[in-house]
Amino acid sequence: MSQIFVFVDDTSMSSLPDVALQMAASLSKTYSKQICLLAISESDSDFESKSSLLSKLNAECVASDFRVLKKDEDFTEFMEQTEASMLLFQVEDKRSQVMSYLKLCRGLRIPYFFCRAEHKVAFTNILVPVTFLIEDREKGPFASSFGRFFSARVTLLMPKDYGSRAQQTIDAIDVLLEKAGVVHDIMQGSKDSFKVEREASEVALSKGYDLVICSASREYGIDDIVFGPRELKAIRKSSVPVMLINPRSDLYTLCG
Repeated sequence: MSQIFVFVDDTSMSSLPDVALQMAASLSKTYSKQICLLAISESDSDFESKSSLLSKLNAECVASDFRVLKKDEDFTEFMEQTEASMLLFQVEDKRSQVMSYLKLCRGLRIPYFFCRAEHKVAFTNILVPVTFLIEDREKGPFASSFGRFFSARVTLLMPKDYGSRAQQTIDAIDVLLEKAGVVHDIMQGSKDSFKVEREASEVALSKGYDLVICSASREYGIDDIVFGPRELKAIRKSSVPVMLINPRSDLYTLCG
């Protein structure tokens, strides 16, 4: 049975990521999936102690399983072998922490969520910023899923671009949501495609949204390495949880 994984940071093993677990509980109930705690072990010597602690924590929360991954094991391969369906992180507003998780998830083909201790847990209003990148069409099926399983209302946030590429993606997602019977609308944003996801994260709470769906960067350029990729900025500025999906090179020709 595929599982929803909730990451437990090495540095905070004494406390549970309560908001991430609440989100996982809601997702678990709706999608009928088990919850599994996940930690990364520094070495063989502390594997047993961490497993023992996780067992104790497991008895106090909604999780039904736990896994401890050795630090030298391949994270992406592990997630694929366990047939993970989703991954949740509860973070603080620390650049290094969020960036380390983003790098960890670069090879994943499942959605991964970022939340903070002050975030509210709900999936009734979903905000989907759309850029000119063709792989943003992948946001459509996930938005549709929240609409169908949570009866969520979906809003597509249109960037203020000069070209028509973003509009074409908006139209494609609009058709998909219409066919699925998902209640949705389209809202004009004030930023272009390079900043529309950050705009969505910043205004989500004030406009009554519960979750923002963003895409991870295709590749990290020099600016991304120095200043951080756009998804890092969106997560750190977000007033609500953020769900990330990675571009699929096997579906699209990622060029230009």
